[in-house]
Amino acid sequence: MKTISKSVIEMGLFSAVMNVLVLITPLYMIQVYDRIIPSSNTNTLLYLSLIAAFSVFLFGILEVLRGIYASRLATRIDVNFGSTSFLAAMNGPRAGLGDVQALRDLATVRGFVASRTLFYLFDLPFGLLFIGLLYFIHPLLFLATAVGAAFMVGIAVLNQAVTSTPSRGAADNLAAAMNSAQAFSRNFETVRALGMVSNAIEFWGVRFSGFLHASDRVARVNAFYGGLSRATRTGLQIAILGVGAYLVLHNEITAGMIFASSMIAARALQPLDQIIGSWRQIVEANTAWNRLSIATRSPGNSHDVALPTPRGALTVDQVIYQVPGSADGLLPLIKRVSFEVAAGETVAIVGPSQAGKSTLARLIVGAIEPRSGAIRIDGGEIRNWDPEDLGRQIGYLPQDVELFPGTIGQNIARFTPDASDASIVEAALRAQVHDLILGQKHGYSTLIGPTGVRLSGGERQRIGLARAFYGEPKILVLDEPNANLDALGEAALERAIMQAQAQKRTVVVITHRPSLAAKCDRILMLRNGQVEIFGSSKEVLDGLAQRQSQVLPSEVSQSVPPHLPHIDEDRHQ
Repeated sequence: MKTISKSVIEMGLFSAVMNVLVLITPLYMIQVYDRIIPSSNTNTLLYLSLIAAFSVFLFGILEVLRGIYASRLATRIDVNFGSTSFLAAMNGPRAGLGDVQALRDLATVRGFVASRTLFYLFDLPFGLLFIGLLYFIHPLLFLATAVGAAFMVGIAVLNQAVTSTPSRGAADNLAAAMNSAQAFSRNFETVRALGMVSNAIEFWGVRFSGFLHASDRVARVNAFYGGLSRATRTGLQIAILGVGAYLVLHNEITAGMIFASSMIAARALQPLDQIIGSWRQIVEANTAWNRLSIATRSPGNSHDVALPTPRGALTVDQVIYQVPGSADGLLPLIKRVSFEVAAGETVAIVGPSQAGKSTLARLIVGAIEPRSGAIRIDGGEIRNWDPEDLGRQIGYLPQDVELFPGTIGQNIARFTPDASDASIVEAALRAQVHDLILGQKHGYSTLIGPTGVRLSGGERQRIGLARAFYGEPKILVLDEPNANLDALGEAALERAIMQAQAQKRTVVVITHRPSLAAKCDRILMLRNGQVEIFGSSKEVLDGLAQRQSQVLPSEVSQSVPPHLPHIDEDRHQ
């Protein structure tokens, strides 16, 4: 922020010198008409012309420098807010904002700073000084210019009052249209397969049409008030000349003062006129800056002390989770869930659809925060851990595995810049995916993403599992890791989990496969966001089998099946 403040101060100083140099031209005009022409003194004309020419040359240099400093200020804003804006953009959906709203706001602010509109804001205070300077030429000239300036300010106020609501509407509709376009684009295969293309276009079109209508209204209002402002400025120029001529006829000012007053008045009103014409850009930049300041505001560093590497003991204590922004009467997804997992234990979380299993997994890894209760690792709440430090000790495989544009190796290494090849290969070996990667054309250097190869769901899941194993994490949280795997992939997954058990890593796995759950130390069954059963695998499986044996044949379809409840976890949990 200090470098930004320094650039603003430097631009202010440039603007002050430039506005002083602007006065050279009207002073030159007064001297030419009132002294040089009556005296026919060519030497004086030459000297004054050289001084005026040097002033114009210096003005031009300062104008160039001011533009360079504006570009530098825009760069400094990028440097200061780039990383925090990117972080805020990643947290956007979590906070109920658009995916990349913070980055859009940063681009808006950067574009405004690099534009000439910022220069007019710096020039505006000197415009008021120029209006005051006219008083010393003649009070009537000052009054005429002040009335014109007041009228233009009134135009600006009316413009803001009329356009504020449609401007907000245009911004909201554009954000909604862009967010829906991004969502449909990310899931285009599903959209096309389900015959939703025309529906998606219509859904996007309604929001974009709202933006166009609101934007068109703002543009028409701005055009009207902008034209009225320019007409006022032109009319004021005529009024200055008329009043000046009247004063000359009554010998109250000289002829040179007419032209000088006209130039000073024009210079005084130019910033105001340009600001009115650019009012929409100013409002958008101010709104973007306010949003950006809030989004990138640091809550303070509460992780000054580095905590030791965790052993992996996990405690979930009376955790309640409700979707942020949901209605108060809506039941929480997670309702006072409590359980403990000792370091090195393997726990399977099972339950029917909509039970809250994926939500619980996201809470455990810190992807979302509970409304109340606590999640502790080695006795310390996860909010007290530095997210970067804790993230290196957690291996997380979400239900929907998303790989990022880059190589397979970079994805496995979590884009760690100095990741060694040995550590990447080791993670792939642990996830039993090394051979699959070598089968790709470029092995670990194979590019994935829009410009790279397209991987199947099972391949993405297995590479995601390698990413979870990267860095020897102490805690593994795997959400339906075998959902897209064939028999070979599932066998490889079981070997990977057994290897993690042997290495005394804490493993939390969400599954509906009894074969996988039986290999875990303990089983937790969730139903309607609450813990229904929690105990050793043998106890839970025996209890389920006993419960099943007591169900009449006609009731079998309504009760617990002989295997663990089949899960098609809600993708939105």
